[in-house]
Amino acid sequence: MADLNYDDVRKILAILDASTLDEVHIEIGNFKLDVRRRGASAPLPAAQAKPPPAPAKAPPSVVLAPGQFALTAPMLGTLYRAPSPDAPPFIQVGGVVSADDTLCIIEVMKLMNTIKAEKPGRVAAIVAENGTLVEFGQTLIVFDPL
Repeated sequence: MADLNYDDVRKILAILDASTLDEVHIEIGNFKLDVRRRGASAPLPAAQAKPPPAPAKAPPSVVLAPGQFALTAPMLGTLYRAPSPDAPPFIQVGGVVSADDTLCIIEVMKLMNTIKAEKPGRVAAIVAENGTLVEFGQTLIVFDPL
């Protein structure tokens, strides 16, 4: 059977209106049409048990060694370690950064916020994963002093 068009639906509604039927259910392929007269009782939808929401995964706690310092997320958003998916990451573990070097990008509501180093250091660890949601104050990168 071919797809239903507007005229077909009008004819179905006219047939329902002229009949004593209270409801019509038509299903053709992916097309489904349910029509009920006003006042006809609609079947209750089956109760769907929703699984309880998963507990929020706590960001890993980071313990800094003496002298180390960390860059924390200044905002909630999605962290990106590179300017584009095909580009190399801004920093690598063991790399040296200067103040004002770009370390990562945090996307918030389609706005890309460049996160820069506040002071020079050697990257000891990159704690946050690329493409993950980071929270305000979450440790992103750990540095050793130069």
